[in-house]
Parts: sequence; structure tokens; C-alpha cells
Amino acid sequence: MIEQIRNRKSERRKKFLFLPLIVLSVIIITAALTTLTLYAQSDSNTSDYEEFEQFFQIYDTLSEEYYEDIDQDALVESAIRGLIEGLDDPYTEYMDASETEEFYESVTGDFEGIGAEVRQEGSYIVVVSPMRGSPAEAAGIEPGDMITAVDGESIEGWTANEAVQLIRGEKGTDVTLTVIRGNNAPTDITITRDTIHVESVTYEAYDDIAHVSINRFQEGTTDEFADALDEAAENGNTNLVLDFRYNPGGLLNEAVNMINQFVDRNTEVLILEEGNGQQVSLTTTFNKNDSTDSFENIYIMINEGSASASEVVTGALQDLIDVEVVGVKSFGKGTVQTTEQFSNQSLLKFTHSKWLTPNGTWVHDEGIEPDVELINPDFYRVTILNPDDLFAEGQENETIISLKVALDALGYEIDEINETFDSNLTEQVEAFQEDNDLEVTGVVTGETTDTLVSELRAFILDHDAQLDYLIDYINGEYTAEEIEAIADENAQYIEMIDLHEEMENSEDVE
Repeated sequence: MIEQIRNRKSERRKKFLFLPLIVLSVIIITAALTTLTLYAQSDSNTSDYEEFEQFFQIYDTLSEEYYEDIDQDALVESAIRGLIEGLDDPYTEYMDASETEEFYESVTGDFEGIGAEVRQEGSYIVVVSPMRGSPAEAAGIEPGDMITAVDGESIEGWTANEAVQLIRGEKGTDVTLTVIRGNNAPTDITITRDTIHVESVTYEAYDDIAHVSINRFQEGTTDEFADALDEAAENGNTNLVLDFRYNPGGLLNEAVNMINQFVDRNTEVLILEEGNGQQVSLTTTFNKNDSTDSFENIYIMINEGSASASEVVTGALQDLIDVEVVGVKSFGKGTVQTTEQFSNQSLLKFTHSKWLTPNGTWVHDEGIEPDVELINPDFYRVTILNPDDLFAEGQENETIISLKVALDALGYEIDEINETFDSNLTEQVEAFQEDNDLEVTGVVTGETTDTLVSELRAFILDHDAQLDYLIDYINGEYTAEEIEAIADENAQYIEMIDLHEEMENSEDVE
């Protein structure tokens, strides 16, 4: 294989063209979602490079003098991966044929697994966001969770695609993830795999409020979105909520077409800037959707899991029309990836350019700040509780804050939320155990811990606090300042995890 590299004259390969007039050739990529949209055959004449001379010398030395036979293909594969790692870019990645197959599979949204977007951060795999309605969400996986092992096998140093391949599996089978959340000790979470096809767009009506949730940007998302807008308009909804929370991104052309629903053709909605500083404007190609005229007010919901293409739409609509952004600061991914596939079915995904909003804003690492900040209550951020740990009266530690927050959310009368396991907490634990037919001990461990986690998870799935805040605000029950204050009051004990800080911390460990 090394001779093929040395003497390569004209390797046929699939190359994705980046053409200003063909938006389909550009994609926004997350760790587990991308697509190939346009390719053409091209010839490439490559001569030897002097800078590779040392590489060839080392290769020849190993081939001739290493004490055992070597796997030439494996050596070249590892050399290619090393080349990519040298970029220190988590969005650029090389995939072999099997990884490429998984990569393609993600475009349709149909696969068997747990339904979580992950990415490599330094030596670790970090959850970007669980997909709504997925086993991962049901199991309590959250953005920022660091996955250190799968079924007991350490995945430290693995790429995102390598980890995804191990986590995925046949529907109905279990996979156990070892997860670190914040500064807490590792905890095992067992998840039953399923066929994952979460609809990319869902629509619900709350009186005259249309809540349209966009979970990702995949093939057909804009069509689904247009149908939701039409239905909302027909139902007489006058307030439109676009929900991009936990939307990790996806196809750029779908994002551009979604923006096009609100603005006329030939509107500049995005600026792409290449490494040499050259800028290319992307403009809309269709007439806007007349249904959008039915909405008097438009709100966009974002959070720390809103990234990439969801930020493209949010940023563009902020610049182009009258919208109000609510929630918490988005993730901040302002780069564009494209792909090139080679004759052996391997694939290179690499950062091609950065994107700017119509007004020239680059959100990378900064995110989009909401106009109205609505922080989720503390119970969304409780520590992962380990059933092997034991908590009893007299103890003092940070985890006890989570115990009190959880019981308080479930309706039990907690006098004071702090780090102390006091007599009041013992009484409320006993009440919880009695209500759930558990042995009444006043101690939190084992089955009590498992039941508490399960009850809290069900409560979270049934209560969308941020959406409830927004609905109250839209209905005029509170001003922006008042609803922000209410949200802040309910989120004063457990800090939000900064995903970018988690990235930096994981990279420092490397």
C-alpha cells in the first residue's frame, strides 16, 4: 500500500464540490450527523512530497527491520489518523469503510442505538445532546456527560465514530455507559437500544401558541417544518415558538431553506468565509411561506445543546426579521464541514470554512445570547445518584443538595436546601419510601436511590419548565424581567455545566 502512496499518479475518488450556487454541497456537521450531498469524479495528479521523506524512511525501517511482520494497511491507517489529530480540530475526522457506512446511515435518521449526539473532546467522548424521545433521554443522559467506558471497556482516546459504533447495537439489547457528570464520580447507566427515528419536526398547540420543535436538520426537515407551519396557520395560532433546544445541527441546505420560509427569494441569509478570507454569500431561492404571515409574534428557544445549523437559523432570523430569542446561551459552533470520499470507501470529513450571520456575526465558541434568559430549574441538573452510595442523617456533602432538590421537585416538604442531611430530610426520605412501597429506613441507597432517580426522570419528561415559563410570558402573565426572576429563583442551588469549560478541562487531562 505504501508504494501506491509513493507512486500515486491519478487516483479516482469521490470529491464533494463546494460551489457557491449549490448549497447542497455544504454541510454543517456534528459528531454523529452529516451527509453527502453532491459529488463528482475528478482526477488528481499527486507527485512525491519532500516533507514525507522521513515518513517513508521510518516506514521502510519498520518494514525491513521490525522483529515481527507488520500490517501495512494498519500502519498507513494510523498514520492518516495521526495527520488528522495534528490539526487539533474535533470536527475534522478520517473514517475507514465501516465507519463511513455508519456515517451515511445517520443521514436518514434510522439506526439502532440509544439516540445521543456525541463528540470527541481531547481524549474523551462527550454528549452534545440526547435526541428527544430516545432511549438516551429516557435514561437521563444529559449534555456535557462524559462517557468514559462502554460495557466496561474504556473508550479513552477513541474517536466519536469509534465510540458510536460500540454504543450502537441491535434493537432490544442493553448497553451500559460509564458516565461522569461535572466533578462527580463515574456512574453506570444501562440503556436499552431501540430503532431510532425521531421525527425532526413536531407541532403542538397551546391555545393560540404554536410550539414547533426542530430536533435536527436532516433530509426532509424543511418539508416537515413547512407542513407544521401550514397546520399552525390553519388552526389559527397567532404566536409561533421555534424550539431548537438540544438541536445539535445537521444539513446546512435544510437550515437555509428553513430560513427561506420567513424571507423572500434572493435574501442573503448566511456568509461563508474560507481560510484565505474570501467570503461567499448564500441567498434564498424560493418565495417565502405565506403561512408565516399568520403569526403576530415569533419566539425562538435555544439552550446549551443548540448548535451549528440551529444557530444558523437563529442568527439569521435575529438579523432579518422580528423575533425574540429565549432560553440560555447556545453552544457556539461557527464552522462548516464538507467531505471527500476515496476509492476504498474511506472518508475525510474536514472543516472547510466558517459561517457568519447576515450581519457578519461569528458565533463560534461564543454562542447566541437569548433576549430573555430562562434557566431550567435545579432539578434538571441533579447529580447522577449511584445506588451503591449511602446517604444518611449527619452527613454533609454536595450530593445531598441534589437529594433535597429531587425530593422538593417531587412535592416533598424540604425545609432548607443545603449540604446537610438533617432530620427533615430523613423524614421526607421516609415519606418517599412509604409512598413507593420501599423499606422505610430514612437512608438513601440501593432501591431507594433507583426509585428516586426513576421518579425524577419521569417528572422531568412530563414538565417542560422553560416552555411553561415562555407560555406564561407570551400570555402576558409576567413581564420579561419578572419571568427571568422566577426562573433564576428556581435555579439557585445547582450551577449549569459550561460545555466549553468541560471541553477545556477534558483537553487539559489529555
